[in-house]
Amino acid sequence: KPPARPPRAAVAVTVARVRRASVPYDVSASGVVTPMQTAAVTSQVDGIISDVAFSEGRDVTLGQVLFRIDPRPYQSAYDFAVATLGRDRATAGYAKQEAARYDTLIQSRSVTQEQDDQVQATAASAAATVAADLATVSSAHFNLDNTTVRAPISGRTGALLVHAGNVVHAAGGTALVVINQVRPTLVRFAVPGSTLPLILRYGGRGGLPVTAMPSDAPAP
Repeated sequence: KPPARPPRAAVAVTVARVRRASVPYDVSASGVVTPMQTAAVTSQVDGIISDVAFSEGRDVTLGQVLFRIDPRPYQSAYDFAVATLGRDRATAGYAKQEAARYDTLIQSRSVTQEQDDQVQATAASAAATVAADLATVSSAHFNLDNTTVRAPISGRTGALLVHAGNVVHAAGGTALVVINQVRPTLVRFAVPGSTLPLILRYGGRGGLPVTAMPSDAPAP
């Protein structure tokens, strides 16, 4: 005879009233997390990195100092440009006064028209030199400011690609560090085509709630 099977344990049964209610319809899909923005930080001037002011893998904020490049040659160029501007402004001021005097003399016929034209041309040339000096000062100040490399966006830094003591170039293609904006972040996922009618039906009522979790997290 076959062995007798042990009796099965009793199954508890709960009785409840039937009611109509809205229940969620969950669609599970694998997603890919991508940053909202990515910025490859590069140097806009040539020089030696004298200081790295952050730790790789840490969060940084917009405008935070990341690197410092030796500013001494750019400080000298800026000081020279400012000094040249001061000298040429003094020359242009004198030339302008001389042109005003010749305007008075030409009316009394004390000087020739040729002499007045020459003085006026000298004054215009001196004014143009001052304008060129202002552009040189602006460029020198721009280069001096760029010896301090700041974060263009807020986010999380990646691996440090250039360390202190290395020479960087403005035309170099190597980034100093890459910053990824992760707050907020972007998750892209694909859902089966069979769920499209449901998404179109309910998604137009103010959007659909989405929950993202790591792949190794337990299901809710």
